[in-house]
Amino acid sequence: MKRIAFVSPLPPAPTGIADYAADVLALLAPRFAIDVFHDQPAVDRARLPEGVGLHHHSTLAARQASQPYDVAVHQMGNGSAHDFVYEALARVPGLLVLHDLVLHHARARMFLGSPAAAAYSADRGRPEARSAAEADIARYAAEVAYSHPGERGRLVPTYLGTTGPLLPYAYPLFRLPVEASRAVSVHNAFMAAALRAEVPDAEVVRIPMPITAATVAPGAVAALRARYGIAPGDFVVGTFGLVTPEKRVETVARAVARAAMARPEVRLLVVGPVPEPGRLRARLETLGVASRAIVAGRVPFDDLAAHAEVADAVVHLRYPTARETSAALLRVLAQGRPTIMADLEHLAEVPQDAVVRADVADEEGEVTRAILRLADSARLRERLGRAARAFVAREHDPTRAADAYAEAIERAAARPAPSPRTWPDHWADLARR
Repeated sequence: MKRIAFVSPLPPAPTGIADYAADVLALLAPRFAIDVFHDQPAVDRARLPEGVGLHHHSTLAARQASQPYDVAVHQMGNGSAHDFVYEALARVPGLLVLHDLVLHHARARMFLGSPAAAAYSADRGRPEARSAAEADIARYAAEVAYSHPGERGRLVPTYLGTTGPLLPYAYPLFRLPVEASRAVSVHNAFMAAALRAEVPDAEVVRIPMPITAATVAPGAVAALRARYGIAPGDFVVGTFGLVTPEKRVETVARAVARAAMARPEVRLLVVGPVPEPGRLRARLETLGVASRAIVAGRVPFDDLAAHAEVADAVVHLRYPTARETSAALLRVLAQGRPTIMADLEHLAEVPQDAVVRADVADEEGEVTRAILRLADSARLRERLGRAARAFVAREHDPTRAADAYAEAIERAAARPAPSPRTWPDHWADLARR
């Protein structure tokens, strides 16, 4: 039985990849001997399968030196919860499971969010502040120059001089982690093609995201509707996941406000962590939907399916996008919820008959019209829900995912650790250690 080092955020870390990791570990535990490495003060051990070891990531290198693992599996996304994965990946190359094509936001924060760089950002007029931050800025600039040759002279000053979030999407910064891995797994064809175009010699393996419909206890949905004050005739439009600007919750709220002019029974349900609850509530007030909005916030994982079934329709938007396959989207589809989804290229694998697609050029109008169509037609809702459920059951079956993971792990194990290329010094130093 192969020994696996599994490097990832874990529940209750506020990232969907932590929940995903728990699901994957349950699939892999019967097939491999697994030690899990994390960077958290506490882990919800009850969410993990029995028998897996649980360790802080700082012990990985020593454990690898004393008794090498057959493969390390690194879960990486574009968020601060994954910062620790970079060093682990560079020092113990293995299978990189890349959840976001764009890593630039998180990687830049690792360098430019350091105390010295932050102090310089706050007071750019002090030469001594610039000098103290120079090393961190230079490391960031070196990664930009390596991944996007020829752009360092324009991109780095532009990034340092702006607070806008759009620029990093054009320069994703995934090349170094991909080159430093034995193999790379992704969850959609768009990302696989992008990786092969950028790093032609990369071993890229596409794997399904394991998703199953959850069983909801009888009466659980009715109890939630009663708790939230939802009347029997109300039409609930839900949105699920971490409430960030990219999830376009304000667009959904505007669409609900417009739809409510024709259908006053329309309600809005927001489920997921809310980093700025005061700001969200203020926007809902300004848009005139606060009285018809329910902000559930983060709910226990075991309650997510029941909350999904409270919704008569779901809206799932994403702009800008890191080209990720969204577990939040697949979970509501698995529960058979009729879903309005942004019409994005990397989501082309979702069948046309399983969702209502919203053109991002007129997202608010498209979502408004789709809400009204769904509110008017129980038959349409039932047909979409049935097709959505069938799609997830067919394409994201956990057994298929487990087999694909096993194949990816075998392919990574069969390949040698990558030799350092002309990598930036700070990355090459980690790899040599």
